[in-house]
Amino acid sequence: MSTFLADGFRSVDSSADTEKLGRCLSAMEDLADFRAYKQKSFEALNLRSDSDVADIACGLGYDLLKLRQLVPDGGVTGFDISEAFVAAARDLAASDESVRVVQGDVHEMAIDDGAFDGARTDRSLQHMEKPDVAVSEMARIVKQGGTVVAAEPDWTSYHLVSDNAEVSAVIEREFGSTIRNPAIGRQLVDLLGKQLQIGHHSVHPILLRHLPDAEIIFDITHSVQRCCDKQLITKDDGRAFLESLSRRSENGTFFALLCVHVVSGIKR
Repeated sequence: MSTFLADGFRSVDSSADTEKLGRCLSAMEDLADFRAYKQKSFEALNLRSDSDVADIACGLGYDLLKLRQLVPDGGVTGFDISEAFVAAARDLAASDESVRVVQGDVHEMAIDDGAFDGARTDRSLQHMEKPDVAVSEMARIVKQGGTVVAAEPDWTSYHLVSDNAEVSAVIEREFGSTIRNPAIGRQLVDLLGKQLQIGHHSVHPILLRHLPDAEIIFDITHSVQRCCDKQLITKDDGRAFLESLSRRSENGTFFALLCVHVVSGIKR
């Protein structure tokens, strides 16, 4: 049984298809627009070579190794609630003793106040039950003068080009409705600003020009099927929609768009 991405990332270990979630995360690593906003999120941490940094909801651990390059004299600790992701991240970082991976709930971390110089999370608050509590925990575990960075999508910006704008709008809304916090990207400034001094805010478009990439990231066929099952669109509309996307991908007129906000807050 295939897991719908938005459902699966809320509870990875109970997912029916953890391999699908892993393929999605791996595919993002190869896309230029994802790499661009990630780089900005690293820069916004303002790390020194000897900084200790926490990566919250670290997933498969790809960013742990990138952070490690920024702190050659410091340390990196990844946290994730998923047993499967923690195991994968530990395997990935096994050769570096300065990288630790800890299983735990970001809403209540067993970490001392001010233990880190910086803390970062990437596309994870959108799935959390209490993102405000998670941000408070991140603020608690950084030192005075330390930085908290969050990178999150704004699913109200999600757009799929097709030959039928009305059907596109239905499918876009359906996917967004499955995200626990779909507008979290544009809410980050207020969320971090309640307890931190905002240091950086930028918006990064994720523009995918090829249907296979968009299918992996946005679960398009599954979204269409859900809309048909809910009778939000007809099966004929769904079939025609997918055919139009394939034609556009072949002739170079396909695109899918999503905006990601990167916001940093400094603990004063």
